[in-house]
Amino acid sequence: MDKPSIAESIIQFERSKDMNDTQFAFESHLSVERIHNLKSGDYEATADEKKIILEYIKLHQ
Repeated sequence: MDKPSIAESIIQFERSKDMNDTQFAFESHLSVERIHNLKSGDYEATADEKKIILEYIKLHQ
């Protein structure tokens, strides 16, 4: 099975925590614009952004 994309990981996490993009961005220390762009597919996450997002999700599961 393929690994979920960063966008899909964010969406699943936000759903499970009843969280919106603004909350996710604030708590993960990324801009809300980056989160919106990642989820819409308009933007490819950098290696640092992927690391930050995945570490944040893992820490707060």
